[in-house]
Amino acid sequence: MKKNILKGFLCSAFLLTLIGFLLLPQRSQTEDTKAFRLLVEVDNNMWATTKYIDGRLIIDNGRRIRELAMESWMEGVTRSYSYYKSPPRERGTKMLKLDKKLWMYTPQTDRKILIAGHMLRQSMMGSDLSYEDMMEDEKLSEAYTGTIDGEEELEGVKTLVMTLKARKKTKTYQILKIWADPVRKIVLKQEAYAKSGKLLKLIYFREYRRVGNRLFPRKMVFHDMLKKNTQTTYMFDKIEFDVTIPKKYFSIRILKR
Repeated sequence: MKKNILKGFLCSAFLLTLIGFLLLPQRSQTEDTKAFRLLVEVDNNMWATTKYIDGRLIIDNGRRIRELAMESWMEGVTRSYSYYKSPPRERGTKMLKLDKKLWMYTPQTDRKILIAGHMLRQSMMGSDLSYEDMMEDEKLSEAYTGTIDGEEELEGVKTLVMTLKARKKTKTYQILKIWADPVRKIVLKQEAYAKSGKLLKLIYFREYRRVGNRLFPRKMVFHDMLKKNTQTTYMFDKIEFDVTIPKKYFSIRILKR
């Protein structure tokens, strides 16, 4: 009798252990699916086939603050054009992205420059953004795979903390850590890491407001973690989604005076 009871107990324990192991991959898969769905909804707020931005870069290098006003037109991940309106020293500066190439025109030299290789990692116009940052405007759900690490309160908001890993080895930031509001489907904070695990950029998304059927930040605050006491605020004074962009804006000829 005792042997039968012991045998039954051992069988039950074995079955429970087996069921536990079988459920582990299923739970992991559920978490990954939840992360992917949240990234898609975040992308739906932030991303569109075409965008027009009238904005400003407010650059604080720890000693002085300067402001650059510009207009930008973007099409998907392959094409964008920016025109700097002020200050007078920078007025007329243009940047054109076509596929994986980035050109810059400055009226002072009256010539266009192809920015490539190590130059892409340099500071753009003295800001906390690099030229690579301007090159990579891609959906998070397509560029990264994500997992949910847990929950954390950030500035009074209950967020999901997620780790994202790049799908391609060519991505500038191989790892992202984001704090996402699962209710509004927005990102409040983002850390960008190199493959080595070194923290390179810290970004805060501030003052979300409704633009059509989207929630979009009024400003993004960038911190280059390789610098000290600096920050760059990208103000979105006006943004329009799914706009018609003249073909001439994505031609090399636009870079001429």
